[in-house]
Amino acid sequence: MERFTMLSVRLDEEIEARLQATCGRLGLTKTEAVKRSLEQWLDSFEPAPDAFELGADLFDQGAAADPPSDPRRREIWERLRAKHRPG
Repeated sequence: MERFTMLSVRLDEEIEARLQATCGRLGLTKTEAVKRSLEQWLDSFEPAPDAFELGADLFDQGAAADPPSDPRRREIWERLRAKHRPG
């Protein structure tokens, strides 16, 4: 079961009116709108995920590809291999 805590926030009249009007248009309660906004704001402080970790399942983890049998494609393959070969 989820536990909730109560938080009181003082808003000036202008912000309260804007919040009320926006919630009315969107069909949200003020509580729901504030929770969503606070969650987005807090998420903005989370570190960005590591690009390698995100794509780890997409990167080649096997052996090097076999050279193509077509002579033109093989030439391109060899040039690219020479250009990007480590060392």
